[in-house]
Amino acid sequence: MNINIIKLLLKLKNASNSKKEHIAVLSHKTYNILLDTLYQEGLIQSFSSVENTNLTNVFLRYPSNNSSFEALKIISTPSRLRYLTFSDLCQISDKRHSLFLFTDKNLLVGRECKKHRVGGKLLFIC
Repeated sequence: MNINIIKLLLKLKNASNSKKEHIAVLSHKTYNILLDTLYQEGLIQSFSSVENTNLTNVFLRYPSNNSSFEALKIISTPSRLRYLTFSDLCQISDKRHSLFLFTDKNLLVGRECKKHRVGGKLLFIC
């Protein structure tokens, strides 16, 4: 897992814990894929690019006045990668938390991996 993705996730968690409304992060293709997945899961409210700069504004979501990233736990680090096969993934219940995996089909959530019958590198749980 890229160290920059870890920094982005920690920046989102810290901003969410301090109840900030939005934060600005650098625009990058990998960041946009991650932010799009977080948006589809309902963990962030929205994100948009700022014109004439390479920044992206991320608007955070607070369901019932709680932090969306309170339960964020980074599993794979650059020195310790964790992989899950499809059979391992089927044994895990993802009703409470969302599993985020990097597969050959890009960044997917645990239930999408089960739907496509693929495994991959477990990045983080939220």
